[in-house]
Formats: sequence, C-alpha cells, structure tokens
Amino acid sequence: MKFVLVLVTLLQYIGVLFGQIPGPCVEEETIKNTTCCPVPAHVSATAGPCGANLPTPRGKCVPISEIVEGLTNSSSSQDDPRQNWPYYFQSLCKCNGNYGGYDCGECIFGKTGDSCTKTTIITRKEIGSLTEEERDTYLAALKMAKSSEYTRFMAIKKETLPPQIVQLSLYNLFVWMHYYTGRENDLLRRPELTCTIRDYAHESGGFLPWHRRFLLWFERELQILAGNDNLFIPYWDWTKPSNREILLSDKWFGSSSSGVVSGDFGNWDTICWDYKTIVDCTNYQQLCDPTVYTGKLRRCPVDSQCKSNGPYWPTQQDVDDAIELSTYETAPYSYASEGFRSFVEGFVNNSCSPSTDALCSKDGISRRLHNNVHLILGMGSLNESMSIVPGVMAMVPAAANDPVFLSHHAMIDYIFELWLQKNANPSYSPSNKAIEPLRGHRAGDVLVPFIPLNTNIQLFRRAQAFGYQYAAENVQSESGIAAGVPVSCLGLFAIIIIVGIAVSINKTI
Repeated sequence: MKFVLVLVTLLQYIGVLFGQIPGPCVEEETIKNTTCCPVPAHVSATAGPCGANLPTPRGKCVPISEIVEGLTNSSSSQDDPRQNWPYYFQSLCKCNGNYGGYDCGECIFGKTGDSCTKTTIITRKEIGSLTEEERDTYLAALKMAKSSEYTRFMAIKKETLPPQIVQLSLYNLFVWMHYYTGRENDLLRRPELTCTIRDYAHESGGFLPWHRRFLLWFERELQILAGNDNLFIPYWDWTKPSNREILLSDKWFGSSSSGVVSGDFGNWDTICWDYKTIVDCTNYQQLCDPTVYTGKLRRCPVDSQCKSNGPYWPTQQDVDDAIELSTYETAPYSYASEGFRSFVEGFVNNSCSPSTDALCSKDGISRRLHNNVHLILGMGSLNESMSIVPGVMAMVPAAANDPVFLSHHAMIDYIFELWLQKNANPSYSPSNKAIEPLRGHRAGDVLVPFIPLNTNIQLFRRAQAFGYQYAAENVQSESGIAAGVPVSCLGLFAIIIIVGIAVSINKTI
C-alpha cells in the first residue's frame, strides 16, 4: 500500500462536507509550505489556488486564524494530535459566498449550479415509506461505497510527523472516521472504566452536532460517488415493530439468525473491530490499521436471545419524553448530565440498581434510546467455537461497520430536529468557557476529523440550514411549511433557506 503525507484544509463557511485528507494536498510543494490551497482544476485549469484568479473569485488562500477565529494549531502535542485539529497546516482555502469545498470548486450544501445560486434541498424519508426503487438505489450506492476505489479523501494510518495515510473505500473511510474520533479520550473520565479516555463525538454536548456533520459528509460523498444528487440516507423509526422487521431482513441489511449477517451484506468485512481487545486501555490508545480486515459483519439475532439480555426497543413515549426536555445540556456536562442530549444519547441518571436493572451500569446510569438500539443489535452471539462474540454495533469505535448505523443515527438526527423545532433559539452547552477536559464538546470547538472545519455551535441549527429536511407530517420547516412536502410541490410558496453545513454508544457496552 502506498503511503503519503497527511495534509488538511479548512473553510470558513458551513458548506460542502469533507472528511480528513483531501487528495490534492499530498504534493511535495504543498507539504513543504504547510499550505493546502488547491486549484479547482475541474472549474478551470487557470483558476489559481482556491479559484482566486477567476473573473469572479471563488475564494483565497489565508491563514487558518482567518477561517476559524482564534484557531491555532500545533504539532507539539503528540499525546493526542486531535487536540489541535488540524495541526499540519497553516494556510487553507477560504471560500466566498456560496462556494465551498477544500478548493472552493464546489457549492455549499443547499446550493447548486455553476454560480452556486440555485437552491436545492433533499428529503430524508423513513425506511417504511420508501419505494422499492428508492430502497434499491440506496443499497446499491452503499455497496458501491464499500467496494469501489475512492480517492477524494484518505485515512491516517500512523500519527507520526508527518503522519502516514492510506487509501480506503468510501465506506471504510466512514467507519474509520467514527473509530478515529471515538477511540480515545484522556480527560472525560468514566467511573466504571479502569483507564482514562477522550471521546470527541460522544458523552457530552458534541454528540448530536458531531453525528449530524458525520451523516451530512457521508451523504454528500455518496451522492458524488453514485452520480445522484437526490440520494439520501433513510431514517429508521425503530419505535415501530414493523420497521424493525423490514430493515433487519435480507431485503435491506440482512438478517442474522446465526449472529453473522446474511444476504448481500453477509460478505462485508469489518475494519478496526477487535472485540477481544478493543476495550483494553492500551489497545484503545493505539491507532488501528484500517487496511486489516477484522472479521465478517456480525449482529445479534433480533429475537428473544437479544432482548432477554436486558435492552428493550425504544418507544414513542421515550421519544416524546426526550423532546419535552427544554435544556440541551447541564453542568458538569458529563455523559449522564441532565438534559436533552444525555437523554437521547441514552444515559438516564435515575439512580438505578445494577442488581435489579439489566440496563443499569455500575455507577447507577440507565441505558435508553440511542444506546439501547446499539445494545440490542450488538449483544453477543455464539461463534463456531461456542464463544460469545458481540455484534459490531456494541463497540463504539467499530459501530459504523454495520450499515444499520446510518439509518439508526438518521433517526437520532430526526429526533434532534424535532427538538430544535420545538425549542426556538435553544442554548448550546458547554460554552467556550468550559474547562479544558471538555475540549471537542464546547460550542466553538472544531469537529474532529472533518475537512473543512466546523464547530459544534455551527451545527446547532435546523436541518434546512444544511440543505435537507425530514419527511414527517409533524416536522415544520422554518417557513412554517410541512417539511415532508417536496420542494417541487410548493407552488407559489417561497422558501428562504439559509444554506450552510453545519455517525455510537458508551464504551462499556
């Protein structure tokens, strides 16, 4: 496998979502100058860096401090390079107007056309309402993302200076990004763990903004790969028993009566999933090799074997109870702090008893909603040696290996959208003044490991600001029109869409 140096780029505007390592920024001159400002060659060969030489300049190359106010990076913090994300470059593209992308060669989300002036919006539908054609189109795109060559972005293999990167398929890069972000955290302590961990995507305020960004990035990359701008990630309403049967069948993501997924997804190899050592502290702090396959996709059979172990499927009442909470997050901003985020993530601090409640952790925290679905699908099953093997959804770093992850987290994002709809101008917590151990979850902290950079507070907005909506009668758009109504059917209604941009569970599961 050929290795290249990692380079990164940032954008000021919430726009086209990219992950980790842009391909054009691996040239020798770019590395030497610590500058990632590519020429958008597909726009014009003479466009200049960031399209600055065009008659209508698309952007310009600037220091990163002009892109995100107060942002500095440092290559000196080697204990955890994510603390200074991105820490390899000093200058990147800053795009003008509705232009976006690492080279300002594309449009921000929700805009299209040569000048990025046309408004567009996609509608995410619930899996039970999809036509066969929509289902087959989505599944075909996922399979393409798993098997096809992908060169737009790459993954870190070693966090050296300079780091080594490796080319992966789009889907494996998606898996790796979730692994990379959630694999280690040395300051957000969990009392039942024997080691310290830092998770930049779970267990505090950044959980919902980070996963919104994660889905948006993958959805856009999937559209580009498949050549279909109308492609969307369907959400999975697991409160309805009929929907569970639909999604967990060979028509969708495969059944798993034996623990190993069947159907078209039965041949999917996983990465970064070593269930025997993944919860070991030393292993957690070592970056996995994403080119090494770690076994077939496994999922607990959705029958009495799984449910008898404790978890129950979330109900509509659980969803309603979460939406009724008016506060997003409260001090001390830990994984089980009171508020909407912890409730929907699945940490309910109800002083439960581990001796009587199978969902209760040793510190008296009950598992619900988001966590329960991971638990149900990730409960152990017997392998050929009659040893218990968990499903990948039960392990934070590996969970995205299961394509069910996407629709599960789209449902979580849908609940987030319902809450944003109900609570006008909500306050995000923790603020920028919060203590250092909350780095990654504070309002102005950047989201690791995305390119261009965005912050938690930028993602703390209604979905239409990012160019998408949910098809549901009880979700209202910012203009007051039902979000489930296709844009093409709105007739005389004018929708002003503010466009910008803005995919786990607790580690003991």
